[in-house]
Amino acid sequence: MTKLLLLAFFSIILMIEAGPVMTRKTLMRQEFQGTMCSKLLNFNGVYAFMEQLTNVSGIPADLRVHWKTGNVFYTLVSNEMKMSLQVLRTSGEIETIKVAGLGQSATVDNLNDIVYLATDNGVYKYKDDGSIELFTALGEDVMYVAVTNDGTAMYVATWPQNRVHKINNETQMLETFSPISNGHGLTIDMKNNIFFVDVATEILYVLKSGDTVPIKIKGLHANKMINIFVSRSDAVYAMDENSNYYQIDVENETARLLRNFNVTGVNSFAMDSADNILIGVKGVILKYYIYEKNPCNEVPILSRQKQPYMKRRKPKRLTATSTDANEEEEDED
Repeated sequence: MTKLLLLAFFSIILMIEAGPVMTRKTLMRQEFQGTMCSKLLNFNGVYAFMEQLTNVSGIPADLRVHWKTGNVFYTLVSNEMKMSLQVLRTSGEIETIKVAGLGQSATVDNLNDIVYLATDNGVYKYKDDGSIELFTALGEDVMYVAVTNDGTAMYVATWPQNRVHKINNETQMLETFSPISNGHGLTIDMKNNIFFVDVATEILYVLKSGDTVPIKIKGLHANKMINIFVSRSDAVYAMDENSNYYQIDVENETARLLRNFNVTGVNSFAMDSADNILIGVKGVILKYYIYEKNPCNEVPILSRQKQPYMKRRKPKRLTATSTDANEEEEDED
């Protein structure tokens, strides 16, 4: 809903500025800025509009976004501590995913366009029509799943055994992966570096591709780390329970604090295909539409001679569409 309002807001501003009457333009612009831009947030140099994506009856854990469809997968932990897998569709409809046994978490392999479901009796594939099929059966409860960038291998973290296994996706051969003893929030980037949060210490580690010893990520606050997420541009981000949001320098094993979203009790976070931020807290999933420049100050102002033009940002890092800072206002007398 917020996204549609933003699009309508900018479109109307364009039409208003092309109109002939200055007083009417000014009044209408003030009205729209009063309703939309009053909600604009500033987070340490970036701007955002926040939307309550959906209310939930419990805690939304392990958020994942299917970039192709925009659907949001998560584990709903009820007040009675019962878990179920859910999918929030772009229509706003919420569907409970029915699996044999207990659904633990979902993982979206966006490179290969596959959604995997971790359950207490193995790993399933989730199909677009809502049906599921068994991918591999294990004798342990699977809590997390992560897939290599080429899709040939899968790592699964189990509980309460606290083991990580590596599975060959073609042969289904399984072997214990001893470099990681437990893998909360198991995540793999494009270079096949593996990230996880140690359950006992709540500290973030990285196991670099080809290494056998995980390395602690330095520069994080002494808060409980929630999870890691790899963006569409292959940048690695992390968030803690107090919504401190970091970018991870994998080569140097360090974290740089980018901003704080002023949210406490964070249970999970994720990013969509445009690098907008989703945060799960008890009772609600929040979504922040991120802009690197103030969208309220930089709406292109058009004269009658100019055609509507909204320049997209360079594709270094995908975020929500923002406007060009060099556009100047041109009003007719």
